[in-house]
Amino acid sequence: MNQSILLQTALALPNPDVEALIQGRMVAAMPRMFLNPGRTFALYPADISINLLPHEQHYSSSFLPVAKNALAQLNSETVSIKAWARCELCKMVNEPESLEALSRLTVWKTKALEQILQQRPFIFVAYLRVYLLPQPFEIPVQSSGNFVSLSKSLTVTDSTPVLSESIFAKRRQKLEKLEPPEHPELEELQSALVHLSNTNPNAKQLDAEIKIFLGWSENLPTTKPDPDLDWIKTIAQIGNSSDGNGFEKLVRKGFIKLGFGNSNGSPELMVIILSNARNKLIRDF
Repeated sequence: MNQSILLQTALALPNPDVEALIQGRMVAAMPRMFLNPGRTFALYPADISINLLPHEQHYSSSFLPVAKNALAQLNSETVSIKAWARCELCKMVNEPESLEALSRLTVWKTKALEQILQQRPFIFVAYLRVYLLPQPFEIPVQSSGNFVSLSKSLTVTDSTPVLSESIFAKRRQKLEKLEPPEHPELEELQSALVHLSNTNPNAKQLDAEIKIFLGWSENLPTTKPDPDLDWIKTIAQIGNSSDGNGFEKLVRKGFIKLGFGNSNGSPELMVIILSNARNKLIRDF
């Protein structure tokens, strides 16, 4: 049974960081305060920077195209909240030797983490289990403190986690032990597919499969049914009826869909052949 949770606040994080959490690229966030394990909140994508470095020096090169796209989508009047999260653990990191390992498991560059540690006595690293909302929730832009109040309470469930419990547990363990990622080369390849996947179906499919292999996702993208293929649903029914004319129209539509042109009359010829075969079968049976 899905658990219902009432959310009244949202944790403000840089918009690229929220996008990385929603995409399953990482399971960590850097809040500016300690988060109690078990605390729940929406994720507020804010126009904030946690240090003075430019984005090119803050985010890894493989994530930078996504970060720039997320920043370009920021609106000066409204914020679109797409997910909520539960804090599973919050740790303080202040060992410089841990920063490179933390960088490899997140989208943050080591240099950015080093600069943050120069500004603060330690870095808060929160392990977040992220869940998608059924639909985005729009609220007016608010000043970005640690938390912002929602314009109205949200009742959510844990039915749509970004990562399954088993995959999240594996990712959390690697983060706790600061173990290196298993396939950094594939992460680079996936980042190269970001722009292609918007226009190339094959690139989109490969992008989805790589994300599943990396543990960033578990589901392949669903493809919308082709509206031109409605004839598939009815061709068998009409083929078994006495409506020969309707059958010929549907078969002809099918051949044209498959790429047979009209100039040489090939669809019509094939329709006649199939129609005659159909009539013969009906007579024989």
